[in-house]
Amino acid sequence: MGLHDSLLDVPERLRIWQLAGVRYFYLDPEAQAVSAQPPEQDFSAIGESSTPEVASVSPVPAAAAPYAVSDDPASWPAPWPALFAKAPEHPALVITYAALGDDMTGRADPRHGPLWRKLLVACGLAGKNAVAFWPVHLLDSADPQRDLVIFFAGLRLLAPRKLAVFDPAMAASLTAQCPPNDSLKIVSLPDPDTLLQGDKEVWDHVVASLASP
Repeated sequence: MGLHDSLLDVPERLRIWQLAGVRYFYLDPEAQAVSAQPPEQDFSAIGESSTPEVASVSPVPAAAAPYAVSDDPASWPAPWPALFAKAPEHPALVITYAALGDDMTGRADPRHGPLWRKLLVACGLAGKNAVAFWPVHLLDSADPQRDLVIFFAGLRLLAPRKLAVFDPAMAASLTAQCPPNDSLKIVSLPDPDTLLQGDKEVWDHVVASLASP
């Protein structure tokens, strides 16, 4: 510690006192030494570059792109183009059910063909190219989601007024997932096994549902 003449070296913060006539100041040299010493910096973790370190951020995986299929059925994977070619152009009614993919690809239930022929005759739709059978998915498909996208693409191209789904659970699922289409009516009907049981009340309900506009 010591006394310093104010005329020798007056810090800027004390100059106002010097101007007021004060000639001596009591300063603590140790405090001055500590305050004058610049803070130490640790350079041990800093490389030769002076660029600030930027925290690395792991890239977020991009969300899977939704399926998109062409409006050209010929570009769809087999056997979808052949299945679509069996449908009449712009039918009034499209029929689908869970086992339709099997029935259309060589693994048909022999009871189904006669059932549909009898039903179409009863509805007055036989021989008019007014009905198309279009499956939602194929048996043992490796990609059911792709099948569903192709189903909706085909449905859009066929542009029917009515989609008859012979499976209540499937009808509810398709109704929830179907793209907006004010001109399409989705009808939920009993599955083929139920129709084959021969219940007249059930049969009459199905005929009335399909025959109505």
